[in-house]
Amino acid sequence: MKNHKYLILAITTIIALSLFRLIPHPPNFTPILAISVFAGIKFKDNLFSYLVPVFAMLVSDAIIGFHSGMIIIYSAIVLSAFISRRFNTINTSVLGSCILFYLITNFQVWLMSSIYPKSLNGILECYILAIPFLGMTLLSTFFYSHVLFHAYSFLSKIKIYQKI
Repeated sequence: MKNHKYLILAITTIIALSLFRLIPHPPNFTPILAISVFAGIKFKDNLFSYLVPVFAMLVSDAIIGFHSGMIIIYSAIVLSAFISRRFNTINTSVLGSCILFYLITNFQVWLMSSIYPKSLNGILECYILAIPFLGMTLLSTFFYSHVLFHAYSFLSKIKIYQKI
């Protein structure tokens, strides 16, 4: 029974992330990192905590379109789950995950793009211009994380999800 509920939670998480990535939303206002934080803290199985957010991204990317930055983005998502497993607190995990995601993905943008010169000024410009995206990532990750954790708590109280 426990594995059944665990699988239902994993599938529900994958479907939710996929749907939220497909509906119109402000730039960087998605539950991607929130689900990674949630999976890192709530999924006791290491494999599920890392694979659920990645699989959800893969499903939605199959619809939206694959791109050259997928490996870096997916790696940042896995690191977010890793951070969450270590800190095991929502707000610290969200903050650490967002900052790490910002640093990794914008380094990739600087490295792979011809927009910015390959210099200290170029990378600084890339990071500075990405600050509004960091703000949206922080807002969405805090928002969706608290929604996820409160929904999980509510569902646990009405016995839909016991401790997994």
